[in-house]
Amino acid sequence: MGSNRFLSASALMEKDYFDVEPISRRIKVYELPENMNEERMKELHTAAAEMNCDKLIFYVKAQTDEEEILRELSAKLEGEIKGFFRGEDTKIYAKYLDPDRNQPDSKNVISRVRELDLTSHAMKEGLQEGYTMTWGKEDQAEEMAKFYKSIFSKYPTPIHEPDYIVKMLNDNVHFSLIYHDGKIVSACSADIFSDYGAAEFTDCATLPAYRGQGLLSHQYPFLQEKMKALGIKTMYSYTRAISMGMNIITAQQGFTYGGCMVQNSMIGTGLEDMNIWYKQL
Repeated sequence: MGSNRFLSASALMEKDYFDVEPISRRIKVYELPENMNEERMKELHTAAAEMNCDKLIFYVKAQTDEEEILRELSAKLEGEIKGFFRGEDTKIYAKYLDPDRNQPDSKNVISRVRELDLTSHAMKEGLQEGYTMTWGKEDQAEEMAKFYKSIFSKYPTPIHEPDYIVKMLNDNVHFSLIYHDGKIVSACSADIFSDYGAAEFTDCATLPAYRGQGLLSHQYPFLQEKMKALGIKTMYSYTRAISMGMNIITAQQGFTYGGCMVQNSMIGTGLEDMNIWYKQL
């Protein structure tokens, strides 16, 4: 006998506007299901539970009926990305299947970062001698995977796998790599959401021995100019809330703080809060 639920777990996986991310036990919803109501929300909860996901994240245009619907369904506003939907502002709401997951980390550094005067922190021109920056290519996938594996014991995506990196490179993800002494010492990527005219700065990492040199500060504008050339209108980033360095770098690059996504990403030692930053190009 067939189910009368509007979406099964398998059907959910096939929808373009649903992004199921099992490692972080979350589902991102970029388009509300038709006739969204309490019953539909229950169905989403059931489908998410079948995939061991306990957080639903909704991206909706600001000041619309969709935003009002989510508020009525007790979704929690976690932040915003201005210009995300092809120039239109986006609000980000969350529903937690497990209330214990909705516990913000008191070690979030954002209040300290926002107190800093970052206007005088000009980036040094050019990389130091002996460093080179290049675009990541398929024949570097194995080296890139080893680089990320050496830094992250846990990560929201299987970036430790060369095949996955190749898939990313063929799916609108652009990697910048910085080399020194013949090895990758820092990397970052821009993941393009072509349907929305937006791109995410992500996968940022630097080997411990090379931190404090501003290597990521060189990669942000490198990637940003590429995105501009490709017609991207908005850049955004989800930055580890406990990372003083990464939040400072993002702020220095002219990004605006947009809120905090609680226990959002499996990274480092477990689920961590992620601060939202955005910049309209």
